[in-house]
Amino acid sequence: MALCLFLCLSLLGSHPTSLSSSRVLVVGNEAQVTLHCQGLSMLEVFPELDSEGRGEVDAKLARERQNQLFEYILGHYRLYEIRPGNAEPRLLATDQLSLRFTPPASESLFKADGGTFEFEFRARAEEPLASLELRLDLFRESAPAHVDLTQIEWPGNPPQSFVLGAERPWVRSLPSEGGGLGAFVALGLEHILFGFDHLAFLLALLFASRRLGGVLLWVTAFTLAHSVTLALAGLGVVDTSAWKGLIESTIALSIAYVAADNLWRPDQQRSRWPEAFLFGLLHGLGFASFLSASLVQSSSRPLALLGFNLGIELGQLLMVALVLVPFLVWNRWRAEPPEFLLPSWLRRSGSAAVALLGLWWFFQRI
Repeated sequence: MALCLFLCLSLLGSHPTSLSSSRVLVVGNEAQVTLHCQGLSMLEVFPELDSEGRGEVDAKLARERQNQLFEYILGHYRLYEIRPGNAEPRLLATDQLSLRFTPPASESLFKADGGTFEFEFRARAEEPLASLELRLDLFRESAPAHVDLTQIEWPGNPPQSFVLGAERPWVRSLPSEGGGLGAFVALGLEHILFGFDHLAFLLALLFASRRLGGVLLWVTAFTLAHSVTLALAGLGVVDTSAWKGLIESTIALSIAYVAADNLWRPDQQRSRWPEAFLFGLLHGLGFASFLSASLVQSSSRPLALLGFNLGIELGQLLMVALVLVPFLVWNRWRAEPPEFLLPSWLRRSGSAAVALLGLWWFFQRI
Protein backbone atom coordinates (compact mmCIF):
# COMPACT_ATOMS: atom_id res chain seq x y z
CA MET A 1 0.00 0.00 0.00
CA ALA A 2 2.81 2.42 0.88
CA LEU A 3 4.49 1.79 -2.47
CA CYS A 4 1.20 2.30 -4.33
CA LEU A 5 0.53 5.61 -2.54
CA PHE A 6 4.08 6.76 -3.20
CA LEU A 7 3.92 6.00 -6.91
CA CYS A 8 0.52 7.64 -7.39
CA LEU A 9 1.35 10.88 -5.60
CA SER A 10 4.83 11.18 -7.07
CA LEU A 11 3.33 11.03 -10.53
CA LEU A 12 0.88 13.79 -9.61
CA GLY A 13 3.61 16.11 -8.39
CA SER A 14 3.28 18.79 -5.76
CA HIS A 15 1.05 21.52 -7.20
CA PRO A 16 0.47 23.48 -10.43
CA THR A 17 2.49 26.69 -10.71
CA SER A 18 1.54 28.15 -14.10
CA LEU A 19 0.11 31.57 -13.27
CA SER A 20 -0.23 35.03 -14.70
CA SER A 21 -2.00 38.17 -13.57
CA SER A 22 -3.54 41.05 -15.43
CA ARG A 23 -5.02 44.46 -14.69
CA VAL A 24 -7.56 46.00 -17.05
CA LEU A 25 -8.14 49.72 -16.44
CA VAL A 26 -11.11 51.14 -18.34
CA VAL A 27 -10.78 54.81 -19.29
CA GLY A 28 -13.34 56.20 -21.71
CA ASN A 29 -13.21 54.19 -24.91
CA GLU A 30 -9.97 52.42 -23.96
CA ALA A 31 -9.06 49.41 -21.85
CA GLN A 32 -5.44 49.67 -20.70
CA VAL A 33 -3.99 46.24 -19.91
CA THR A 34 -0.92 45.26 -17.89
CA LEU A 35 -0.21 41.53 -18.07
CA HIS A 36 2.47 39.75 -16.02
CA CYS A 37 3.61 36.31 -17.19
CA GLN A 38 6.11 33.97 -15.57
CA GLY A 39 9.39 33.54 -17.39
CA LEU A 40 9.02 29.76 -17.30
CA SER A 41 5.59 29.97 -18.95
CA MET A 42 7.04 32.07 -21.77
CA LEU A 43 9.93 29.64 -22.29
CA GLU A 44 7.50 26.74 -22.60
CA VAL A 45 5.85 28.48 -25.56
CA PHE A 46 9.02 30.10 -26.93
CA PRO A 47 11.87 27.71 -26.03
CA GLU A 48 14.18 29.51 -28.46
CA LEU A 49 14.39 32.40 -25.96
CA ASP A 50 16.57 30.10 -23.83
CA SER A 51 19.47 30.49 -26.24
CA GLU A 52 21.98 28.89 -23.85
CA GLY A 53 19.74 25.99 -22.80
CA ARG A 54 20.20 26.79 -19.11
CA GLY A 55 16.72 27.95 -18.13
CA GLU A 56 17.61 31.60 -18.77
CA VAL A 57 15.78 34.15 -20.90
CA ASP A 58 17.80 35.92 -23.57
CA ALA A 59 16.41 39.43 -23.03
CA LYS A 60 18.02 40.81 -26.17
CA LEU A 61 16.47 38.08 -28.29
CA ALA A 62 13.09 38.60 -26.59
CA ARG A 63 13.15 42.28 -27.51
CA GLU A 64 14.08 41.44 -31.09
CA ARG A 65 11.04 39.14 -31.23
CA GLN A 66 8.75 41.50 -29.35
CA ASN A 67 6.20 41.59 -32.18
CA GLN A 68 6.03 37.78 -32.22
CA LEU A 69 5.55 37.67 -28.44
CA PHE A 70 2.81 40.30 -28.58
CA GLU A 71 1.13 38.44 -31.44
CA TYR A 72 0.85 35.38 -29.21
CA ILE A 73 -0.36 37.35 -26.18
CA LEU A 74 -2.97 39.35 -28.10
CA GLY A 75 -4.19 36.20 -29.81
CA HIS A 76 -4.86 34.52 -26.47
CA TYR A 77 -5.98 37.52 -24.39
CA ARG A 78 -8.90 39.10 -26.23
CA LEU A 79 -11.17 41.95 -25.16
CA TYR A 80 -14.63 42.54 -26.62
CA GLU A 81 -17.19 45.30 -26.20
CA ILE A 82 -20.85 44.49 -25.70
CA ARG A 83 -23.42 46.96 -26.95
CA PRO A 84 -27.19 46.82 -26.33
CA GLY A 85 -28.91 45.37 -29.36
CA ASN A 86 -25.75 43.70 -30.70
CA ALA A 87 -26.06 39.93 -30.83
CA GLU A 88 -22.32 39.27 -30.89
CA PRO A 89 -19.56 40.93 -28.86
CA ARG A 90 -17.18 43.00 -30.97
CA LEU A 91 -13.43 42.35 -30.78
CA LEU A 92 -11.54 45.51 -29.82
CA ALA A 93 -8.56 46.73 -31.80
CA THR A 94 -5.30 46.61 -29.83
CA ASP A 95 -2.05 48.57 -29.74
CA GLN A 96 1.26 47.39 -28.32
CA LEU A 97 2.71 49.71 -25.70
CA SER A 98 5.72 48.15 -23.97
CA LEU A 99 7.52 44.98 -22.91
CA ARG A 100 9.49 44.91 -19.66
CA PHE A 101 11.23 42.26 -17.60
CA THR A 102 11.38 41.65 -13.85
CA PRO A 103 14.01 41.74 -12.53
CA PRO A 104 15.10 44.47 -14.96
CA ALA A 105 17.21 42.85 -17.65
CA SER A 106 20.38 44.90 -17.15
CA GLU A 107 22.26 41.93 -18.55
CA SER A 108 21.41 39.96 -21.65
CA LEU A 109 20.28 36.89 -19.65
CA PHE A 110 18.06 36.44 -16.59
CA LYS A 111 16.70 33.38 -14.80
CA ALA A 112 13.32 32.25 -16.10
CA ASP A 113 12.36 30.79 -12.71
CA GLY A 114 11.39 33.87 -10.72
CA GLY A 115 11.63 36.24 -13.68
CA THR A 116 8.61 37.75 -15.37
CA PHE A 117 7.50 39.39 -18.60
CA GLU A 118 5.34 42.50 -18.33
CA PHE A 119 3.24 43.28 -21.40
CA GLU A 120 1.40 46.57 -21.70
CA PHE A 121 -1.18 47.16 -24.42
CA ARG A 122 -4.49 48.90 -24.93
CA ALA A 123 -7.75 47.95 -26.56
CA ARG A 124 -9.81 50.64 -28.29
CA ALA A 125 -13.51 51.04 -28.98
CA GLU A 126 -15.22 53.68 -31.10
CA GLU A 127 -17.37 54.88 -28.20
CA PRO A 128 -16.96 54.93 -24.39
CA LEU A 129 -17.02 51.40 -23.02
CA ALA A 130 -20.12 50.37 -21.06
CA SER A 131 -19.21 46.69 -20.61
CA LEU A 132 -16.40 44.28 -21.44
CA GLU A 133 -15.96 40.63 -22.23
CA LEU A 134 -12.55 39.02 -21.72
CA ARG A 135 -11.69 35.69 -23.32
CA LEU A 136 -8.44 34.04 -22.26
CA ASP A 137 -6.60 30.85 -23.20
CA LEU A 138 -2.99 31.78 -22.44
CA PHE A 139 -0.43 28.93 -22.33
CA ARG A 140 -3.16 26.32 -22.75
CA GLU A 141 -0.95 24.31 -25.12
CA SER A 142 1.92 24.00 -22.64
CA ALA A 143 0.12 24.31 -19.28
CA PRO A 144 -3.55 23.21 -19.44
CA ALA A 145 -4.07 24.17 -15.78
CA HIS A 146 -2.78 27.73 -16.26
CA VAL A 147 -4.84 30.44 -14.55
CA ASP A 148 -4.82 34.22 -14.76
CA LEU A 149 -5.75 36.38 -11.78
CA THR A 150 -7.64 39.15 -13.50
CA GLN A 151 -8.50 42.56 -12.08
CA ILE A 152 -10.87 44.89 -13.97
CA GLU A 153 -11.24 48.49 -12.82
CA TRP A 154 -14.02 50.85 -13.88
CA PRO A 155 -13.88 54.58 -13.00
CA GLY A 156 -15.50 55.27 -9.63
CA ASN A 157 -16.02 51.57 -8.83
CA PRO A 158 -14.08 49.06 -6.69
CA PRO A 159 -11.80 46.64 -8.56
CA GLN A 160 -13.36 43.38 -9.74
CA SER A 161 -11.29 40.21 -9.35
CA PHE A 162 -11.65 36.98 -11.31
CA VAL A 163 -9.74 33.72 -11.76
CA LEU A 164 -9.75 32.70 -15.42
CA GLY A 165 -8.52 29.39 -16.79
CA ALA A 166 -9.66 26.21 -18.47
CA GLU A 167 -12.74 25.91 -16.26
CA ARG A 168 -13.69 29.57 -16.70
CA PRO A 169 -12.08 30.91 -19.89
CA TRP A 170 -14.12 34.11 -20.18
CA VAL A 171 -15.89 36.74 -18.10
CA ARG A 172 -18.23 39.67 -18.69
CA SER A 173 -17.77 42.81 -16.63
CA LEU A 174 -20.07 45.76 -15.95
CA PRO A 175 -19.17 48.90 -13.95
CA SER A 176 -21.76 48.10 -11.28
CA GLU A 177 -20.28 44.70 -10.47
CA GLY A 178 -17.80 44.24 -7.64
CA GLY A 179 -16.36 41.78 -5.17
CA GLY A 180 -14.13 38.93 -6.19
CA LEU A 181 -13.33 37.38 -2.78
CA GLY A 182 -14.94 34.10 -3.83
CA ALA A 183 -12.56 33.74 -6.75
CA PHE A 184 -9.54 33.77 -4.43
CA VAL A 185 -11.24 31.44 -1.93
CA ALA A 186 -11.72 28.97 -4.78
CA LEU A 187 -8.07 29.40 -5.80
CA GLY A 188 -6.85 28.67 -2.26
CA LEU A 189 -9.15 25.66 -1.98
CA GLU A 190 -7.91 24.30 -5.29
CA HIS A 191 -4.29 24.93 -4.33
CA ILE A 192 -4.47 22.96 -1.07
CA LEU A 193 -6.54 20.10 -2.50
CA PHE A 194 -4.11 19.68 -5.38
CA GLY A 195 -1.05 20.77 -3.41
CA PHE A 196 -0.03 17.25 -2.59
CA ASP A 197 3.09 18.25 -0.66
CA HIS A 198 1.03 20.25 1.84
CA LEU A 199 -1.54 17.46 2.10
CA ALA A 200 1.24 14.94 2.70
CA PHE A 201 2.51 17.05 5.62
CA LEU A 202 -0.96 17.14 7.18
CA LEU A 203 -1.29 13.37 6.73
CA ALA A 204 2.03 12.81 8.48
CA LEU A 205 0.74 14.76 11.49
CA LEU A 206 -2.56 12.87 11.42
CA PHE A 207 -0.76 9.53 11.54
CA ALA A 208 0.74 10.51 14.92
CA SER A 209 -2.48 11.90 16.44
CA ARG A 210 -3.98 10.19 19.51
CA ARG A 211 -6.95 12.43 20.36
CA LEU A 212 -9.21 14.82 18.50
CA GLY A 213 -8.16 17.65 20.82
CA GLY A 214 -4.56 17.14 19.72
CA VAL A 215 -5.61 17.38 16.08
CA LEU A 216 -7.40 20.67 16.73
CA LEU A 217 -4.31 21.98 18.52
CA TRP A 218 -1.81 21.27 15.74
CA VAL A 219 -4.25 22.34 13.01
CA THR A 220 -4.63 25.68 14.81
CA ALA A 221 -0.85 26.03 15.22
CA PHE A 222 -0.24 25.21 11.55
CA THR A 223 -2.96 27.66 10.47
CA LEU A 224 -1.66 30.54 12.59
CA ALA A 225 1.92 30.00 11.47
CA HIS A 226 1.33 29.82 7.74
CA SER A 227 -1.15 32.72 7.91
CA VAL A 228 1.57 34.94 9.39
CA THR A 229 4.25 34.14 6.82
CA LEU A 230 1.75 34.12 3.95
CA ALA A 231 0.67 37.66 4.89
CA LEU A 232 4.23 38.93 5.42
CA ALA A 233 5.48 37.55 2.12
CA GLY A 234 2.31 38.25 0.17
CA LEU A 235 2.30 41.92 1.21
CA GLY A 236 5.97 42.30 0.34
CA VAL A 237 7.29 42.66 3.91
CA VAL A 238 9.41 39.54 3.32
CA ASP A 239 10.87 38.89 -0.13
CA THR A 240 10.99 35.16 -0.91
CA SER A 241 11.82 35.36 -4.63
CA ALA A 242 15.53 34.66 -4.14
CA TRP A 243 14.83 31.72 -1.80
CA LYS A 244 12.08 29.94 -3.70
CA GLY A 245 14.14 26.82 -4.46
CA LEU A 246 15.42 26.56 -0.88
CA ILE A 247 11.92 27.02 0.55
CA GLU A 248 10.40 24.33 -1.67
CA SER A 249 13.17 21.80 -0.98
CA THR A 250 13.01 22.47 2.78
CA ILE A 251 9.24 21.94 2.71
CA ALA A 252 9.89 18.54 1.16
CA LEU A 253 12.39 17.74 3.94
CA SER A 254 9.87 18.79 6.60
CA ILE A 255 7.43 16.25 5.16
CA ALA A 256 10.02 13.48 5.19
CA TYR A 257 11.15 14.37 8.73
CA VAL A 258 7.69 14.29 10.34
CA ALA A 259 6.77 11.03 8.59
CA ALA A 260 10.10 9.38 9.43
CA ASP A 261 9.72 10.47 13.06
CA ASN A 262 6.41 8.59 13.15
CA LEU A 263 8.31 5.42 12.20
CA TRP A 264 11.33 6.07 14.44
CA ARG A 265 9.31 6.85 17.58
CA PRO A 266 5.90 5.32 16.88
CA ASP A 267 4.67 5.01 20.47
CA GLN A 268 6.23 8.02 22.16
CA GLN A 269 3.64 10.39 23.59
CA ARG A 270 4.35 14.00 22.65
CA SER A 271 2.53 17.02 21.34
CA ARG A 272 3.05 17.75 17.66
CA TRP A 273 1.85 21.36 17.69
CA PRO A 274 5.39 22.86 18.03
CA GLU A 275 6.44 21.03 14.86
CA ALA A 276 3.21 22.06 13.15
CA PHE A 277 3.84 25.71 14.06
CA LEU A 278 7.53 25.70 13.08
CA PHE A 279 6.99 24.01 9.74
CA GLY A 280 3.78 25.99 9.24
CA LEU A 281 5.92 29.13 9.03
CA LEU A 282 7.83 27.45 6.23
CA HIS A 283 4.74 26.21 4.40
CA GLY A 284 3.29 29.73 4.57
CA LEU A 285 6.28 30.96 2.57
CA GLY A 286 5.51 28.22 0.06
CA PHE A 287 1.90 29.40 -0.21
CA ALA A 288 3.14 32.97 -0.65
CA SER A 289 5.58 31.86 -3.34
CA PHE A 290 2.65 30.41 -5.26
CA LEU A 291 0.51 33.52 -4.88
CA SER A 292 3.34 36.00 -5.49
CA ALA A 293 4.26 34.13 -8.65
CA SER A 294 0.90 35.22 -10.01
CA LEU A 295 1.94 38.85 -9.45
CA VAL A 296 -1.43 39.96 -8.16
CA GLN A 297 -1.78 43.71 -8.63
CA SER A 298 -0.90 45.58 -5.45
CA SER A 299 -4.37 47.06 -4.95
CA SER A 300 -5.95 43.59 -4.84
CA ARG A 301 -3.30 41.86 -2.72
CA PRO A 302 -5.17 42.17 0.62
CA LEU A 303 -8.32 40.73 -0.93
CA ALA A 304 -6.33 37.98 -2.64
CA LEU A 305 -4.50 37.06 0.58
CA LEU A 306 -7.70 36.93 2.61
CA GLY A 307 -9.58 34.81 0.09
CA PHE A 308 -6.60 32.56 -0.67
CA ASN A 309 -5.99 31.91 3.04
CA LEU A 310 -9.68 31.16 3.67
CA GLY A 311 -9.62 28.69 0.80
CA ILE A 312 -6.56 26.96 2.25
CA GLU A 313 -8.25 26.65 5.65
CA LEU A 314 -11.39 25.17 4.10
CA GLY A 315 -9.29 22.68 2.17
CA GLN A 316 -7.34 21.64 5.27
CA LEU A 317 -10.48 21.11 7.32
CA LEU A 318 -12.08 19.16 4.49
CA MET A 319 -9.09 16.85 4.15
CA VAL A 320 -8.81 16.23 7.91
CA ALA A 321 -12.55 15.53 8.13
CA LEU A 322 -12.52 13.10 5.19
CA VAL A 323 -9.69 11.09 6.75
CA LEU A 324 -10.78 11.19 10.39
CA VAL A 325 -14.58 10.96 10.41
CA PRO A 326 -14.85 7.32 9.21
CA PHE A 327 -12.34 6.18 11.85
CA LEU A 328 -13.93 8.28 14.60
CA VAL A 329 -17.25 6.59 13.87
CA TRP A 330 -15.59 3.16 13.79
CA ASN A 331 -13.72 3.78 17.05
CA ARG A 332 -16.98 4.56 18.88
CA TRP A 333 -18.12 0.97 18.33
CA ARG A 334 -14.95 -0.56 19.71
CA ALA A 335 -14.95 -2.07 23.21
CA GLU A 336 -11.93 -0.03 24.26
CA PRO A 337 -10.84 3.31 22.82
CA PRO A 338 -7.72 2.91 20.64
CA GLU A 339 -4.43 4.54 21.53
CA PHE A 340 -4.32 6.39 18.20
CA LEU A 341 -7.10 7.83 16.05
CA LEU A 342 -5.96 5.86 13.00
CA PRO A 343 -5.20 2.12 12.88
CA SER A 344 -1.64 0.88 13.18
CA TRP A 345 -1.41 -0.55 9.65
CA LEU A 346 -2.45 2.77 8.13
CA ARG A 347 -0.13 4.82 10.34
CA ARG A 348 2.92 2.70 9.49
CA SER A 349 2.35 2.21 5.78
CA GLY A 350 1.15 5.79 5.33
CA SER A 351 4.12 7.25 7.19
CA ALA A 352 6.52 5.16 5.11
CA ALA A 353 4.88 6.35 1.88
CA VAL A 354 4.91 10.01 2.96
CA ALA A 355 8.56 9.80 4.05
CA LEU A 356 9.57 8.38 0.66
CA LEU A 357 7.46 10.99 -1.08
CA GLY A 358 9.09 13.83 0.86
CA LEU A 359 12.54 12.58 -0.09
CA TRP A 360 11.43 12.19 -3.72
CA TRP A 361 10.26 15.81 -3.84
CA PHE A 362 13.44 16.97 -2.09
CA PHE A 363 15.72 15.45 -4.73
CA GLN A 364 13.46 16.83 -7.47
CA ARG A 365 13.78 20.35 -6.09
CA ILE A 366 17.45 20.66 -5.20
